[in-house]
Amino acid sequence: MSTKKTANHLKLDERNHVEKPLLDQLSGLGWEIIDLTDEKQTPAHTFRDNFTEVVMPKVLREQVKVINPWLEDDQVEEVAKQLTASFPGTGLIENNQYALHLLLENTSVSENRKTGEQSPTVRFIDFDKDPSKNNRFIAVCQFKVRILGTEHHIIPDIVLFVNGLPVVLIECKSPKVKDAIPEAIDQMLRYSEQRGAKGEGSAPLFYFNQIVIATCRQEAKFGTITTHSEKHFYRWSDPYPRTLNDLDHGSGSPNDQQRLVAGMMDKGNLLDLIRTFTLFSTNDKGQTIKIVGRYQQFRAVKLAVQRLLQGKSPRERSGIIWHTQGSGKSLTMMFMVREMYRHAALSNWKVVFVTDRTQLEGQLNETSRSIGFTVKVANSIRKLKELLSADTSDLVMAMIHKFREADLTETFPQLNDSPNILVMTDEAHRSQYKMLGANLDKGIPNAAKIGYTGTPIDKTERVFGDYIDKYTMRQAIDDGVTLEIVYEGRTHNAEVPDQAGMDQAFADIFSDYNLQERLEILGYGSRDAYLEAESTIEAKAKDMVDHYLTHVFPNGYKAQVVATSREAAVRYKKYIDAALKAKIEDLQKANPGGLDIEQLKRMQSDVIISGGHNDLPHLKEYSDSSKHERSIKSFKLSFGGKDEGVTGDMGILIVNNMLITGFDAPVEQVMYLDKVITDHNLLQAIARVNRVGGDTKDKGFVVDYVGVGHHLKKAIDAYDEREQKEIIDTLSFPEEELRDLQNSHAEIMDLLLKHGLTDLTDHDAFFDVFYDEDLRFDYMQAFKNFTKCMNLVFPARQALDFMSDYNALAEINVLAGKHLRDERLSMKGIPPKLRAITDQYLESKNIDQKIEPISILDEDFEKNVGKRNRTKTKAAEVEHAIRHHLDVELDDDPDLQASFAEALAQIFQDFRDNWKKIYEELEKLRERIKSASKEPTYGLHRKKQMPFFRSFKREVFGEKALDEDEISVLVDLTQQVFLVVERELKLAGFWESIPARNKLKADIQATLLQPAYTKLPNLLQNRAQIISRVMEIAEKNNDVILYAE
Repeated sequence: MSTKKTANHLKLDERNHVEKPLLDQLSGLGWEIIDLTDEKQTPAHTFRDNFTEVVMPKVLREQVKVINPWLEDDQVEEVAKQLTASFPGTGLIENNQYALHLLLENTSVSENRKTGEQSPTVRFIDFDKDPSKNNRFIAVCQFKVRILGTEHHIIPDIVLFVNGLPVVLIECKSPKVKDAIPEAIDQMLRYSEQRGAKGEGSAPLFYFNQIVIATCRQEAKFGTITTHSEKHFYRWSDPYPRTLNDLDHGSGSPNDQQRLVAGMMDKGNLLDLIRTFTLFSTNDKGQTIKIVGRYQQFRAVKLAVQRLLQGKSPRERSGIIWHTQGSGKSLTMMFMVREMYRHAALSNWKVVFVTDRTQLEGQLNETSRSIGFTVKVANSIRKLKELLSADTSDLVMAMIHKFREADLTETFPQLNDSPNILVMTDEAHRSQYKMLGANLDKGIPNAAKIGYTGTPIDKTERVFGDYIDKYTMRQAIDDGVTLEIVYEGRTHNAEVPDQAGMDQAFADIFSDYNLQERLEILGYGSRDAYLEAESTIEAKAKDMVDHYLTHVFPNGYKAQVVATSREAAVRYKKYIDAALKAKIEDLQKANPGGLDIEQLKRMQSDVIISGGHNDLPHLKEYSDSSKHERSIKSFKLSFGGKDEGVTGDMGILIVNNMLITGFDAPVEQVMYLDKVITDHNLLQAIARVNRVGGDTKDKGFVVDYVGVGHHLKKAIDAYDEREQKEIIDTLSFPEEELRDLQNSHAEIMDLLLKHGLTDLTDHDAFFDVFYDEDLRFDYMQAFKNFTKCMNLVFPARQALDFMSDYNALAEINVLAGKHLRDERLSMKGIPPKLRAITDQYLESKNIDQKIEPISILDEDFEKNVGKRNRTKTKAAEVEHAIRHHLDVELDDDPDLQASFAEALAQIFQDFRDNWKKIYEELEKLRERIKSASKEPTYGLHRKKQMPFFRSFKREVFGEKALDEDEISVLVDLTQQVFLVVERELKLAGFWESIPARNKLKADIQATLLQPAYTKLPNLLQNRAQIISRVMEIAEKNNDVILYAE
């Protein structure tokens, strides 16, 4: 079992700020709510016979009958069993796939006995009518499920049932929990037994699951049973078809949780997501993964299909879907086909895909099989013409990279004038599409056309019509799907006179302004001659290596260099390798940043360029595609990673244009740009570094050696004003990063000043202020923001001004974390680049982060606390140490845990704000806990029997010390009563039966009245109270008594 416990005050927060608003919103969407918080739960509360069941059998049978009214009771029983008790194996994914298949493809029984129809279809969910008409939607808060073979349960926060089947699971966390979303995800992995340990959850609860959700209100993300890291959990930012104004959100914008619930848990949308936007696929490691569409895919498909249904002409039915790179365009095409085939008017259309992605072919094949269609592949123009002419509704894939250019220029005759044809084009801006596009206009003149693109379409290129849907780079950044990019120029700006700047920086050769004259001054005849010159490349390579080793390598990320030509690329390798070698020699003498020199020595660079027939040997060496594959594989792995004999030592790739597009490596954080590129080539190049990859990759870097950044508007002139603005919006510049750092420093210092904390060395003062949970949380948020800004600017000299404050705050973090037993204050998650500096500082202060805080049972505990100057500081240290002990050490003795927790609460209630008295009472309580830890068990079971023994001792002898005979009688009494209790609890439905409970009370009384016990003091007069206490313990510890080992 996970030892991580959520403290009570955070539980309360979770309940009031996260769970309750979510349930209220679901209620507003028409869900039935069963809220079992603070309820004494029985299986009957959730229409079950026992806590091992994960479906609601009664509800499932009722709804199957509502949807299929002709079924008779034995047939209802038969199909319910088929869904809930006929799984193909024990694997979670295999069984989940089986359940989804039945929900979508339905099942059948041998006959409809009312009409005699043979093998009629039986449906479990009615996807066709108004969702509420024949389906039942129930949300259960605190759904209790027994972990098979143990006395333990899991109690997920909210489980959503459609027709009695648990299709959605939601885990709520207080926003004040450290790493709330990862924590919730880890809990769901535990519940579904996907962390490698058995006996910590209930996999069957997830056999029917379609969506899992982690939320702390401000942040809410969804995934599926195969999503194991936060990186692949996504926001649902747009509640389409509702608008944000439809949500009840006070003065601010609606929070993430409200958007997600309105968008995904709307009954119609949820059924749509299950039916059309959920599929199984295979990732690049060959593992089966389950995918649920994201909000932009859902919205784009709905809008595009609406166009196909309502448009009166081919033009009105056409349009562009601009979804920024990395937003799943190929999946959107799949969902589009599935959605089309749900509408009778579109189900017989011919759909043509124009693409050069072979993986899309595989994905389409899989999907089309599940919807009963086959994909026909056209590898040549001849084959394409033949497939277009056929009067059939099928899926055609035009693999454009296989077509010969000569065939593309040949004009098509009219092949098919049907209006029921849709052409979907992937990456619609490429030039070969334009040639094919013109031919398709002639060959299938009435077809609708939808272009998918990851970058905006040029303003001159509007063959597809206007935008159907946009998912811009800015939205992707806000959703956390891609990162913002810091754009750093290393050249002067030729159009701004600044002699000093010109001397320090490289030449701006993007601008044509006086270009020839400027190049002549530098001694070069042309732009290419300057860019390929060895002296230029040598100087730039040194600069790149400096930047890489200070900003990027320390956190474990990699780099790509884009050179102006194949010749320049090969030269770059020579000078980058030389600069790295020189750097390693320097670092071996002094390594203040604590860089991993051994890794640096192993690090390699490679050149990846295309080859030509007449290449000279020095170019030929780098155009071998099998060597490219190995280098790319190594580059995509993390440093220290290993896969099929390839290590992750490739750190820098140098290219001319091969890897600028269509190459995805989240471990790449910086691109050094030494080539003049514009428009979508520039956007696609930039997109190489904006992939999310690891906790310390806050942004991507583009370092520009040609001057593109100074003339960005000119570089993206092919786009409309609006699109230009959207692109520039996603870039940030070093001066903005520095401003953010200054602001984040001011923010944390103002917060401290407000609470009288001006001396960063007065640690006790910090501890006293941090006693207030809310203030501590505000401080942690501000420190996290300060860290993020430092990580982006450090080690630039401007960041050094803030380093002494950062170190002092890091020290406060570590010490306060130990003092208040609060793991959230640890240095975990601080980027290695900063960690190297703070660790040195903490060491100089003799602070060992690895030493655990002293246990309250330790002899030195009191002496340690005595070093504190203020009484409140001392009391707080004892209080938090006691809480930690109760949560972690007494987790397996709930009876003892509860009694000490009650005593702790009482102290604060009785002596509020009287810190001297609180400190004294806490010390007494600590002594009691110490004694309890030494409590002998006299051969009794600590968890099953000791709670009864303690109760008898209290009722019979009070606080008196016992002699051996008295102990012996009490042990005997405990064992006798326990046997009676255990025997009765084994009866099914014991606690629901009043006669069974009365019989147990009578049996306990008969045991107490045996001659061996009647002489015990107070036993006879207190027997009614003793019996009632035994019943209480038995009910509370029911599962421990029956199942504990």
